[in-house]
Amino acid sequence: MENQHTKALEENRQQMEESLPLTFKFSAELLNLRKIQTNLAKQKNYQDAHQVQQRANEMEEGERQAYMELRHKKILSAEAKLMQKQQNEMNALKKKLEGRMNERLKLREVEHNKILQRYQNIKKEIESKQTLEKNQKERQYNTRPGTATSRSVMASQSKMGASRMGKSTASKRK
Repeated sequence: MENQHTKALEENRQQMEESLPLTFKFSAELLNLRKIQTNLAKQKNYQDAHQVQQRANEMEEGERQAYMELRHKKILSAEAKLMQKQQNEMNALKKKLEGRMNERLKLREVEHNKILQRYQNIKKEIESKQTLEKNQKERQYNTRPGTATSRSVMASQSKMGASRMGKSTASKRK
């Protein structure tokens, strides 16, 4: 975009240089002095014609400088106007991009929140299922009287009995 702006600025400068001529229109006073100079030269009054010519040349040079300054100011003004236009375009584009970026960030945040909420919901669901299963297992364990505790007691007694039996059979063998 900056390259386009630079190119447009150069094209505008060239167009202004070409459209504003280097030659200028002489003022009525200058044209009048040139006419007087010519008439004096025709009358062979060369000294007065020379003085009028010098005044006319000075006036022409002053007018030329004034015109060139005015021309230069017009070119600079046109460039400044174009640069301001380009700057406004750039600012509008930046604002547009910033708006789009903010919109994308908001959408991203909304999507993030949705995913986070979904995760939390699934987590709660799994935790509640696990708690429910745990409670069911604990109820099964606690509701059967003597199942787990009596089995463990019986198992320990049978182990003890087996070890006693082993001792008794071992002592009988001796």
